[in-house]
Amino acid sequence: MQNKQKNAYGIGYLRTVSALALISIAGGVSTAAQAQDVGGTLEEITVTAQRREQSLQDVPISLTAYSAESLQRNMVEGISDYFVKTPNVYITEGATRSGNVSESELGLAIRGISNIGGNSSSFGVYIDDFNVTRATLNPHLVDIERIEILRGPQGTYFGRNASAGAISIYTKKPTDHLEAEVTGQYGRFNTWEVQGMVNVPVTEKFYLRAAGKLAESDGNLRNVNAVGGGNSYQHKNIRLAGRFLPSDNFTVDLTATYTDEKQDDLGLVHTGVLSDFIKSICAPPVFCPADTQQGFYPNNRKYYNHDNPLRVTDSYWMFTGKFEYATDDISITSITGYITTDFSRSGELDMSSFDFLNEDFQYVKKTSFSQELRIQSANSGPFHWTVGGIYAVDTKHGTESINAGRDASGLGLWPGFIIELSNEDQSITSMAGFGEVSWDATDALTVTVGGRYSHDKLEQGEDKIEFEEFVPYTHGRKSFSDFSPRLAVTYKATDAVNLYGTISKGWKSGGFQLDPVRGRRDFGSETLWNYEAGIKSTWLNNRLHFNLSAFYIDWKNVQVRSSVFTVENGVIYSSPGISNAASASSKGLELEMVALPVRDLELTFNAGYNKAKFKTFAAAVTNNGTLDLSGWTLPKAPKWTLSATAQYNVALTDKWEGFIRGEWSYIGQTYSNVNALGAAKMGHLFPFEVPAYNKANFRVGADNGKYRVVAYIENAFNENYYTSSYDFGFVDGAAVVPGFRTFGIRATAKFQ
Repeated sequence: MQNKQKNAYGIGYLRTVSALALISIAGGVSTAAQAQDVGGTLEEITVTAQRREQSLQDVPISLTAYSAESLQRNMVEGISDYFVKTPNVYITEGATRSGNVSESELGLAIRGISNIGGNSSSFGVYIDDFNVTRATLNPHLVDIERIEILRGPQGTYFGRNASAGAISIYTKKPTDHLEAEVTGQYGRFNTWEVQGMVNVPVTEKFYLRAAGKLAESDGNLRNVNAVGGGNSYQHKNIRLAGRFLPSDNFTVDLTATYTDEKQDDLGLVHTGVLSDFIKSICAPPVFCPADTQQGFYPNNRKYYNHDNPLRVTDSYWMFTGKFEYATDDISITSITGYITTDFSRSGELDMSSFDFLNEDFQYVKKTSFSQELRIQSANSGPFHWTVGGIYAVDTKHGTESINAGRDASGLGLWPGFIIELSNEDQSITSMAGFGEVSWDATDALTVTVGGRYSHDKLEQGEDKIEFEEFVPYTHGRKSFSDFSPRLAVTYKATDAVNLYGTISKGWKSGGFQLDPVRGRRDFGSETLWNYEAGIKSTWLNNRLHFNLSAFYIDWKNVQVRSSVFTVENGVIYSSPGISNAASASSKGLELEMVALPVRDLELTFNAGYNKAKFKTFAAAVTNNGTLDLSGWTLPKAPKWTLSATAQYNVALTDKWEGFIRGEWSYIGQTYSNVNALGAAKMGHLFPFEVPAYNKANFRVGADNGKYRVVAYIENAFNENYYTSSYDFGFVDGAAVVPGFRTFGIRATAKFQ
């Protein structure tokens, strides 16, 4: 086993060196060419992170932005595609696209800050300034103008769900000219996708734009059980947008979006590593792990044995309206958003060839409404100010039924035994007022001061039967308030060099858990302070961008979720809980470079260093007992995140240009959650300690401005990696979602 591990590490090392060598060779070419008349400049990206249009290089925020052109070059289709290229940002590749299948299924972390527990999120996902976190963490990216990833707390403008950072996605708006675009893609696992857009100017003042996508795949795993279903998925996404211009000063944007995602099974491969709870209840005639014929990960990366199909569906409607009135001195913006989502899951739950557990149904309906109003200056200075407020209501209703199957006697249960029958209702009402003012003290020095006052009211109730014990309906409510300030100082050292420093506070409201058996248990709000300094610079006549930032985060009253199963006197108990049991810190560096050494060669290099740990966590409740995890690395916080790209363009004919592109990324070793930390501390490293891995993608294609054809291969060296371990592996042990190689061809046609 040790030799195999050494060989694996050796191969990974060689791949890393090979990828770095390619970049170094390209860099050597660029150095040799600097004496030439290279021509050309880098793309200038405009962002609205501070709610006004600014150059990316001028914003005093650690910010990574992707324009429509860079999204196309990188073939970005989901959140993981751009996160892997962003310093100190980590994502677990989940079992479903949306991330709604379970609280541990899809995890995001920015600078080591993630959702370790609590009712609210530590980060926000926004589409056209509307928070969609309650519906999806991974929206479909069709006809997108740009994506902005803001690292660190963004309390002033984004407020709730932004203590770690924010992901802002901006769609393309209707325009005054007729155009259309269609893209088709086919790849491994019989995966195909068609997406398109059409823009129609109906009148001189009213334009319509429609965009959509259809995607299907057989899935990358195979079920050896003839009756257990497959691993396929089907995705649909459509958006209709209208723009109305009543006057030169008034713009109305209305958008309706529908998304429907269906998936069979969860794409999990078991490791055979059992929890102490499963070991304690597994007895003859059942032996655990229950299925050994196909082997376990890492030797098995493809096969599973499930006797019952599992079906997951996730759909949502989203409506947004943006009304903007602007003069030479002031602008008034109103943003109204409403989203309703329906999630359902039923079928296989024990993830084995035995009939242990069945989910009769799980149904979750969520809604989210928000109304935001902003008033801001539009003059050239020396003062730039914004004031505003927001009112939002989030609701959730969930019901679930889980029963023991016909083979459950080997687990000490009888067929029809009620594992869980629950109903849950929750609503969160949020109100906030915010303001920010920037003062251009001199031509070089700008001071920005802002703040946000927030008030959240949580109300929830639930009743359930849990392991055949009736838990009567309980209900409660509680409110939380906070003021989060922000200070930023920007100094323009030269026309090409900006220095900045920021101090900002992040906040996530508290909550409570209802349980008449164990009593109501409250947990408080968590807060963090982010201290940051950085440089953003442009060199060589806008052919080199060099950005560097350093940060320190002090995270207090960290909300930590625990869920432990125990057996007492032959009775099974589930002990979930959320507490403010920990404090943590995170510090690190972030480097981003883009270079155009010659006209046809573009290079990027991004690096993130992050040392994130629990400062105090003396009583961590885990599946391995109550442990002291003080000093341990935070979940989903790899020490190093690295990425690089190189693209070379070459003229093929007078009209056609060819290109070849290489992409490389490295993610350091990490842990999935607190239970994984507990397992690692007790010496159970596999699969809870997620190993570091390299990944390389290559693309070659041609483009003439109207037509574009690309052949691609992703995970070209077939790296055997996974990004998270999952506790719901049950009788076949903890599970992982294996990485795999894929390849295909993609073609785009534009009509104008």
